[in-house]
Amino acid sequence: MIVAEARIDEAVEITGLEETVFDWSQSACAPDDIPDLPARAFRDAQGRVHLIASHYTNRSMTGPDLDHLTHDCNVLMPSHYNPDPATFDDREWLSSTYTLDGKKVFALVHDEYQGHTHPGQCPSGEYFECWYNAVTLAVSTDGGLSFGHAPPPGHLVASIPYPYVSDSGPAGIFQPSNIVRNAADDHYYALLRVQQHRDQPQGTCVMRTTDLADPKSWRTWGGSAFDVRFIDPYLELDKAPQEQICQPVSYDEIQLMVESLTFNTHFDKFLLVGTAVERDREGDTVSGIYYSTSGDLIDWTPRKLIVEVESRQTYQCGDPDPIAYPSVLDPDSSSRNFETTGKRAYLYFTRFNYEACKETSDRNLVRVPVEFPG
Repeated sequence: MIVAEARIDEAVEITGLEETVFDWSQSACAPDDIPDLPARAFRDAQGRVHLIASHYTNRSMTGPDLDHLTHDCNVLMPSHYNPDPATFDDREWLSSTYTLDGKKVFALVHDEYQGHTHPGQCPSGEYFECWYNAVTLAVSTDGGLSFGHAPPPGHLVASIPYPYVSDSGPAGIFQPSNIVRNAADDHYYALLRVQQHRDQPQGTCVMRTTDLADPKSWRTWGGSAFDVRFIDPYLELDKAPQEQICQPVSYDEIQLMVESLTFNTHFDKFLLVGTAVERDREGDTVSGIYYSTSGDLIDWTPRKLIVEVESRQTYQCGDPDPIAYPSVLDPDSSSRNFETTGKRAYLYFTRFNYEACKETSDRNLVRVPVEFPG
């Protein structure tokens, strides 16, 4: 468990004990009902809170506030398992929700084409080698009780400008952050984790839009401006791929961090929380949850360690159970979408309950209270 005396950066305080928000062994509606992305939350038109930490069979927790949530077995959106990579419609995770009125809810979707699950699409049979990822748009018109999307590929938001090639992955654009409105320019922003593939460098990319309803309206940072449009690599064959590349920001400072983006009223800056690995002064690997701040979402401060924890990538048999998918939610946020945080908030993450040093479906969503410095 993460407790107050855990090793943390001097400037960050964990102020209480770990709480279980979702216990798979007691609350799962099916074996694959697992928290598989960072927790997101919004308030509907009746003031009810919806929390989603989705898998590709998407469910939610609901209640009057973040402290009193009940897991709901209703499936918000099933995956379609489409075997054609050009449809961007295989396994679909509701990743980032945003609502203006609590009735219509927009959601960025982490869409995985898993070639190894489709006959003839992956000679190696290896998941990671045949993983092709993109971001799509889903919409709810009933306050978040169900989601759907436009006929493929009309729901495509963001893709690398290259089609699927078996045994060349993982490739694509992954795991969008929260959507956050920037009051300074009235745009909606999100971060994206991008894997190195051909001309596309790896890192964290930034995209923005003024129209959440239009999946084609998002523009990404091209190195000096938000002047790059994501193309459909199957339909827009006249476009030069090298001109449709998003340029990662502040790689030395944030690496691949994308998990949680909010505007922090205490820092008066955007706050990014995510997982990273670095070397300490003694040369030892430090895997943990880190944070960074930014005034413009382009230039980020050097990340600071919140807590050292094992990740699935660094886990070795005998280590404490690893964690993933951190996010920060503030119960006192005035935002319908919990897009703001303050000096005090909750750090949510998924804890994996390994058996005989191996990953199983048994994992819990947990949280701890944190206090930021200053």
